[in-house]
Amino acid sequence: IRTRKIEDWTGRGLNDLLEYRRIVTPVDAHETFHDDPLRVLRAIRFCVRLDFALDDNIREAAMSKRVHHSLHVKVSRERVGKELEGMLSGKGARPGRALDLIAELHLAGSVFCFPGSFPGDNDFAEGGPVTGKILDVQYHGCCGRDGLEAVELAAKHRAMGWEESSKLLALLPRVMEGHVDEREKIIQERKNRSEDYVRLKVPSPADMRLVHLCSFILPFHNLTFPDAKGRETTVTSHMIKEALKLPTRDIMAVALILRHVDEMVEILSEMRSKIIENSDNYDAKRYLPCRLRSGMIMRSLKDHWVTCLLTAAVWEARSLERLHGTLDNLKHVFGTVPPEQPSREFYRAVVEDLNLDEIWRVRPLLDGKAIIKELDLPKGPLVGVYLDDQTRWMLLNPTGTKEDCVAHLHERKRAREQEICAETAQGKDDIVVDDQNELTVGIANSEGHSSPIGGDAVWSNGTKHLSKKIRAENSINL
Repeated sequence: IRTRKIEDWTGRGLNDLLEYRRIVTPVDAHETFHDDPLRVLRAIRFCVRLDFALDDNIREAAMSKRVHHSLHVKVSRERVGKELEGMLSGKGARPGRALDLIAELHLAGSVFCFPGSFPGDNDFAEGGPVTGKILDVQYHGCCGRDGLEAVELAAKHRAMGWEESSKLLALLPRVMEGHVDEREKIIQERKNRSEDYVRLKVPSPADMRLVHLCSFILPFHNLTFPDAKGRETTVTSHMIKEALKLPTRDIMAVALILRHVDEMVEILSEMRSKIIENSDNYDAKRYLPCRLRSGMIMRSLKDHWVTCLLTAAVWEARSLERLHGTLDNLKHVFGTVPPEQPSREFYRAVVEDLNLDEIWRVRPLLDGKAIIKELDLPKGPLVGVYLDDQTRWMLLNPTGTKEDCVAHLHERKRAREQEICAETAQGKDDIVVDDQNELTVGIANSEGHSSPIGGDAVWSNGTKHLSKKIRAENSINL
């Protein structure tokens, strides 16, 4: 500082920074990464943020199994999660490029660890194996307890999943560009219709950080394992919670998004089919998605519905690639329909035609107390059943009144009571038939028992039907 000069002890630092624009370690990359394995993630973060290249020695060291093992045993999961967060958000962040580089350097398995693959993770050992499917291929992993062949096969399947992750990331920019373009069009149309720009309602955006994170681990969202307490747990939730130690809000958000992604994919696939079948005279307003189905998904996803939509759009577009080749070669299959069009159509339908954006903020016409009073119900879980009925009715009748809703709930109550009465009558018939059969068999065998098996069996059958009758009668009394 005193001489106002830069000291370059390596003799090449200025050239690497200014001329070659590359990330280089001052000593051997293998040794420095082994001493502090977190440096390999830091090198990726700087490379992406500064738009630099990685030195070949760094790439070689980053792909070595020794560094992967060191990253498992030497670095706390909190530090790994913090370094990853620096790649996903903040100034100059490029999450897609960062995650793709992690997969390219075969570091994904060391960052997004499977259950039981890092120190202190006892869930796997005390619970059970990971089961499920990766890209329709059955996966069964036991972390070394099934022999070398099984371990190698599981590793091969995981590598196939991370390769799929990179391909999903490659599709994500196209899907995101389509979404941003559609959203901006809707905003501009609303501005043209309204002069009050201050109170203009802006359509819900996507959380791009979560879109990248969910898309990257999406190939593993159907894998589960029982934890130490026997609870079924998804591998993706374990990655976010235990392998990365991300905040609770991220754990809950990712679990919610991936729980609904398959259903969202089904909706997009159905919309694509309608677009293709009616490509000559397609009218978006004529082929709107089901308001009830869409509304129920959005009420569950809340603010994350757009993030789930884009994640599902990437998965649906990638499924087309797996079936028919790259998206650029799909014109002979789908004509002029772009792969991202269903997600754009669904987004517009939700925020414009169906008016479902922020539907989860709409207050119910009747709260629990009002339903109890109107239907003369006791307190208990039965009230929740009618609250769900009300929610569905409001989605199907967005302009309906409170009186109309009350009438609908009374009709639903009468229908349920009739069903219970029918079940009760059927239960009585079953008891009579059982008694007749038992008596006939007892006489045929010339035995004093009312059944060839004995009194206990008769009581068992009778108890089954009587308990059904009691439950039905209790339901009527409710």
